Order: sequence, then structure tokens, then C-alpha cells
Amino acid sequence: MNEYEVFARAYRCTVPMAESIVKRIRERVGRDVPMSEILAAIKKIPPTRLTTDTLVLRLQKNSGKAAGRSSRAADEEDFDLEPEVAATPRSSRAATPKRPSGVQGQIATLLEKNWTQARASGLHPPDLSVDQFVRQTQSNVGEPKPTVARVLNAVQKLSKQDVLITPNLTADEIIETDELR
Repeated sequence: MNEYEVFARAYRCTVPMAESIVKRIRERVGRDVPMSEILAAIKKIPPTRLTTDTLVLRLQKNSGKAAGRSSRAADEEDFDLEPEVAATPRSSRAATPKRPSGVQGQIATLLEKNWTQARASGLHPPDLSVDQFVRQTQSNVGEPKPTVARVLNAVQKLSKQDVLITPNLTADEIIETDELR
């Protein structure tokens, strides 16, 4: 079996297509990439993500590692990046804690802004996580327990006013809104 047949089997294409794809990959990478390196890169890419673009990116990434630190250092100076930041692998960046998305993320953003302003004014906002804030607000409202979306709605209304947002005030806003219906 020649190298194009091996590539065709790994890339799941026909042999004539394999020849043109390999030629295009080598052009885009900018060097004569050995077939063994291409096949090794294919093995590292999940089948659902395997495209010519992802393969070229993987090969360029691999050639960047092989070229060493000296070529990357010159690139980093061009962009005025700190070497530690530019050289940090994605996996360690993904390990940084992320803000919760969705409704709780919106509540967190509004509370953080409100509580930062309160601290600047000399007030002492509650020291609660978003989850604790929502649960305390829900227990203060009572039955029927409001949804997190209703809590967000109340926090949004209160954030437009010049008040310190607390679970009690949020619960009062929800109860007041329910009474007006």
C-alpha cells in the first residue's frame, strides 16, 4: 500500500482525492511534510473534528514545537506579548474558573457591579455566592418558590435604582410584583 492509500484510509477519502489533499496540506503548511507526520497528526484529531483546516493547524502547531523557542520568541516580541502568557498551553487556560453562564451568570454580573459600587460608598454588601443569594431570596419569598429567572428579573429592576441589592430586598421586589398582578 502506498502512502496515499494509507492517507486515504485514515482521512476517509478516495485515493485520487488523497493526492490533492496532501498536496494542498503541504502547500498550506509551507514545507514538505512527511506522510508519517501527517498520519500522526490525523491520529490526534477526533474523527468528528477532522478537516483539512484542523489538520493544517495541528501540523503548524507541531512544526512550531519542533522549531523551538527561538522562532516563537521573535513572534511574541512582534506582538508585545509576555512570553509566559503566549507560551501557556490552552489546557491550563481552561483550568481557570469561569463565571457561570446563563441566568446565574447575569445575576452574578449585576450583583458584582452593585456590590462593588456599594463598597466604594462605604457600605457592606452581603458576602454570598450567586447560588446562596438565589436560595436565600427564594426562601424569603416563600411558596410558591420563585424561579431563578424571576430572581434575575427582580435583580435587574433593582440594579436600575440606587440601592444595595440584598436577598431581602430582592424578595420584597418579587412579592410586590406578584401582588400587582
